[in-house]
Amino acid sequence: MLALRDVSKTYFTERSEVEALSGVDLDIREGAFVALAGRSGSGKSTLLHLLALIDDVTRGWFGFCGVRADGLPEHKRVALRRRTSSFIFQDTRLIDELDVRANIGIGLLYRDMTAAERRWRVEEAMDFVGLGHRAAHPVPALSAGQQRRVEIARAIVSRPRILFADEPAGDLDARAAAQMLQLLWQLNRGGTTVVMATHSAECAAMADEIVYLVDGLRIHGNGGPRASLQVAN
Repeated sequence: MLALRDVSKTYFTERSEVEALSGVDLDIREGAFVALAGRSGSGKSTLLHLLALIDDVTRGWFGFCGVRADGLPEHKRVALRRRTSSFIFQDTRLIDELDVRANIGIGLLYRDMTAAERRWRVEEAMDFVGLGHRAAHPVPALSAGQQRRVEIARAIVSRPRILFADEPAGDLDARAAAQMLQLLWQLNRGGTTVVMATHSAECAAMADEIVYLVDGLRIHGNGGPRASLQVAN
């Protein structure tokens, strides 16, 4: 589904070049649950953004759902991303002026579907994350964990093939983090490919495969969580 070959990413400033990733090879099959693990600055978020077509590679080959995506113009990356995937960002990106239902359904306004289908999709997503009883609540009135659940609902309402998540449990307490990860696990078991960036060994252990990064280099992958966590620790 996703394939990288000798991929590097360099950021250029006026005075220097910063290589965030160097020579990364990676294959992610459809239906997988993959954790990109590493400390802050390891390159895991950069890799996630490349995989999600938010950014482009500097060098190397990238295949995305049967399309060669390295060097793809931004408007084509956006169109491909909208057809196939959703992204949960590290920082909360809900609209405070809208209630839960409207936040979840806002992305469907640009899709070719009836109002009745949009309403049904939103209700389905709210029920999945357990927030049907909060549908009319403004998002500032929700806890951090509930806001994260709204973001999951907004991400899945379009029924993406791939869900990308950047530190989805990073700002949550232990109970809310566990609930968030359980929802991602349930989505994956329902057939959605999940790719998650995390610095937490506990979060990474939920995945079927862990890809560990240090200083932009991939040093481990293709093993089960037990073997990978031994490296990560």
